[in-house]
Amino acid sequence: MTNKDLENRLFSAVGPDRLITEQAERAYLSQDAFWDDAVAEFVVRPADKYQVSEVCAAASEAGYAIVPRGGGMSYTRGYVPNREKTVMVDCRDLNRIVEINEQDMYITAESGCTWMQVYEALQARGLRTPYFGPMSGMLATVGGALSQNSMLYGSAQYGTVAESVLGLEVALSDGRLISTGSRANRGGKPFFRHYGPDLTGLFLSDTGALGLKTEATIRVIRTPQFTEYASFAFDSFYDLAQAQTEIGRAGLAAECYGLDPYLNGKRTMVKDMKSGLEAVGKVMQSQGSLGKGLKEAAKLALAGATGFADDVDYSMHLTFDSNNADDARWRLEEARRIVAITASGREMEPVIPKVVRAQPFKHVGEFIVGHDGERWIPIHACLPASKLIEVYEATVTYFESKRHILNKYRINTSHLTGSSGTDIVFEPAFYYPDALKEFHLRNLEPADAKKYKDLPAVPGATAAVINMLSDLAQIFMEHGAVNQQLGKFYPYKDALNQETWQVLEGIKQIVDPKGLMNPGSLGLGD
Repeated sequence: MTNKDLENRLFSAVGPDRLITEQAERAYLSQDAFWDDAVAEFVVRPADKYQVSEVCAAASEAGYAIVPRGGGMSYTRGYVPNREKTVMVDCRDLNRIVEINEQDMYITAESGCTWMQVYEALQARGLRTPYFGPMSGMLATVGGALSQNSMLYGSAQYGTVAESVLGLEVALSDGRLISTGSRANRGGKPFFRHYGPDLTGLFLSDTGALGLKTEATIRVIRTPQFTEYASFAFDSFYDLAQAQTEIGRAGLAAECYGLDPYLNGKRTMVKDMKSGLEAVGKVMQSQGSLGKGLKEAAKLALAGATGFADDVDYSMHLTFDSNNADDARWRLEEARRIVAITASGREMEPVIPKVVRAQPFKHVGEFIVGHDGERWIPIHACLPASKLIEVYEATVTYFESKRHILNKYRINTSHLTGSSGTDIVFEPAFYYPDALKEFHLRNLEPADAKKYKDLPAVPGATAAVINMLSDLAQIFMEHGAVNQQLGKFYPYKDALNQETWQVLEGIKQIVDPKGLMNPGSLGLGD
């Protein structure tokens, strides 16, 4: 099949408005928040799963790679093509809520639905998914989060998104549509995941290497009626880590995350007076009554909308959910007791968890670019609690060994910790000056895009950061860490023992015999 033949088949499958051939648009869609490589030769934006099936079949017959793209929030080359001979499938128009089943307590959504869309559809019915999205949920999609195994909202209580999934519909590289879990049963409903071997889990956290998710069924819960908040300040990372891990073991919080001095100061969650006032308004709206809203807004204002944590070294922020007011309060008091016993923490006004919950889904421009236009890129290690301190110390030692590089390019670093049940995610990040990419400029607020569009390039800065990212990924692997957003960055193949890797390769051969589904992802088909 010639290039023109494939173009005609794609045109026939999706129509003229859903086939993107313009170079600049293909180049933009082929880059993520940090990386770029090859530019996909074709980009299609299917309207339904049947168009997805036709596109995959056509691309496979032509020998083209197939790369799924969701909301575009990856920063590990998850959907960045590794060859020009690629058909990128932009899934954002697969954005319908298929079913909300209040009797059997699940929601089925197409993979291009955003987490904000899912959250708002369920909120109107007093329901919620256990994990209910990342901070980038205005743009981040269900399919993308399932491919990356996202965590944040609800994760300290319910784990990552993968633990809330009941079943999937997946397009394989040859165009076949398959179902997993009980939805695969003839006449069955998608209420049960473990119907025989867990085929659902096979396609989760795969960064699109095994198939393209078209629909997902996720369990739902009744929205907790009572929420309490707490924040604590600590003088050292060791005190923060001790309190955070013990609270995780006790299973108290819905969210629990820790910030370092850089994140408490320069990168505070509320970056200016305008966003501070907006945060006050959101907190007022979230309280349910005018009197309570005014009281909470006054507390936030007294704490200071910006700079309230400038004198704090390390901080921990917690949200406690329950359907019982006494239980929510007990969880809060237990956390206070743990902090008092295990660490030298002091309680502070819980501005951050209140603002975050009042407006959970942020404009992505608030975190993909720093407050002064600097570029941002994180890296993470998922750890058992017992490993946190040794990985933290290894990271600090590494940063000190690179102090001359950090100083030369004016690179700042931070480290965030987040709880996922009893596990801990340790996330260092880099902030550094360099010219912004088209990805950044398109996802900033218009005023910020105009302000930062002409920032000068800093030769060598991004290359230095890439080297340090690679070094840290190796350090984390050597300490036994695992990763969630694997993409084409983390050394997944090197981390696995040979026997396990051979099984994974065998599975890849069955579901994608030509090796065309997102080649390079997970280290498969490099």
